[in-house]
Amino acid sequence: MTKPFPNDPFLTGFMAPSGIECDAPDLVIEGELPKDLIGTYYRNGPDPLHPPREGDTYHWFDGDGMIQCFHFENDRISWRNRWVRSEKLMAEMEAGERLFGVFGNPMMNDPRANELKYNTANTNIVQHGGKMLALMEGALPTEIKHRTLETVGELDYGGQIDGPVTAHPKFDVHTGEMIFFGYSAKGPGSNAIRYNVADKDGNLTKNLFIEAPYSAMVHDFFVTETHVIFPIFPLTTDLERAFKGEPMLAWEPDKGTHFGVLPRDGSEADIRWFNCEAKFMFHMMNAWTDGTKLHADVTGSNATQFAPKLDGTMADVEEGVAPTFRRWSVDLSDNTNSIQEELFDDMACEFPRTNDDYSTRPYRHGYAVGTVGKKLENFDTLIHYDTQTGGRKTFNLGEGRMVGEPVFAAREGSKGEDDGYVIMLAYDQPTDKSELMIFDAKEIDQGPVATAKLPLRIPAGFHGNWVPLAA
Repeated sequence: MTKPFPNDPFLTGFMAPSGIECDAPDLVIEGELPKDLIGTYYRNGPDPLHPPREGDTYHWFDGDGMIQCFHFENDRISWRNRWVRSEKLMAEMEAGERLFGVFGNPMMNDPRANELKYNTANTNIVQHGGKMLALMEGALPTEIKHRTLETVGELDYGGQIDGPVTAHPKFDVHTGEMIFFGYSAKGPGSNAIRYNVADKDGNLTKNLFIEAPYSAMVHDFFVTETHVIFPIFPLTTDLERAFKGEPMLAWEPDKGTHFGVLPRDGSEADIRWFNCEAKFMFHMMNAWTDGTKLHADVTGSNATQFAPKLDGTMADVEEGVAPTFRRWSVDLSDNTNSIQEELFDDMACEFPRTNDDYSTRPYRHGYAVGTVGKKLENFDTLIHYDTQTGGRKTFNLGEGRMVGEPVFAAREGSKGEDDGYVIMLAYDQPTDKSELMIFDAKEIDQGPVATAKLPLRIPAGFHGNWVPLAA
């Protein structure tokens, strides 16, 4: 029997669990749905089926993966959502209660969970090699069937990978490759990073290990046409700390930031490390090669409140915890091995995206969501950045509205980088319902051209992608 959820910030309001799977064949649409927008928007996010175990503290990142599928065709949008049927969730469905500790903490596990895999598959959903893959950074990808969202099972590339895979793989549309990695690749708290490449058909072509300067949480990374960059920020992981009852994750700015730069076709011996003072980032916009220089545009900060410092205190606003749009660069011809930073904007923002056809190559247009001020809370504004002119356009949804990650979708017959639409889920607090908004990518400041009304609220989620009908 499922018990009530506790009164927790991550389990109430916009983030409260939905507890339901739905099918809606024809959503109500306000405005004019573009006729040249044909395909499917997939989005992943946490939606816990059961409350945390007694005495455990829940976190937003821990919920069971729920896939949202919006299909655009014939002047209609249909919607379907399904939980990812992981080994974890299936066992908990049978038991009628949560079996795992939050983040799979073995100290909080029910004994029935000891022989099971902890894989929530709740962070991203991507397509590669003809497969839809639900991802979280602590486990293998989980294959999901297109449109039906039926769970197929974990993908281990023929037994070649048995450790974690990032929720943020990169795609090179010119080669068809998926480039990905896993941190703590030789066990929790290890310094090892595993670097992988799969060809256009989904066959693994590269599988090598790199030793980082220290063990850290590495949520995202950078890939250019020529190089891969592993950013090691001082959000450290330490098993010994955890066994002492101290935080497994801690912010240790004195360790500094390190970028491991490797040619995409290189070996372990080719890694080169660049350094700077403490920085942090969850997500990048894009990265590319410019002669001897490698650039990465990110929503980055100078500190993080994701975990405490070693003394138990949290970094404060004045230390620069709010992410802003900035560029990090390294020069392969520079023997100082330094990382340079250029600040573009002072508006707090997150969930940066661009036209994925320009991934790993020079680009101009990027999108993000944000809020005014030094704190990043209650995303209520869609942002368009022009990296060539430095211009910024915004659309604020108003009080009581919150928005998720903006995803670019090219129009049929697209002829340019920004020739398409921006799709994002929004939440309306007064009605406690969600909406799917579609903006003209060139004129996001004019507001949505069409809005699909949902009959209920979709919990706050993470990442998604647009899949054209012909893909």
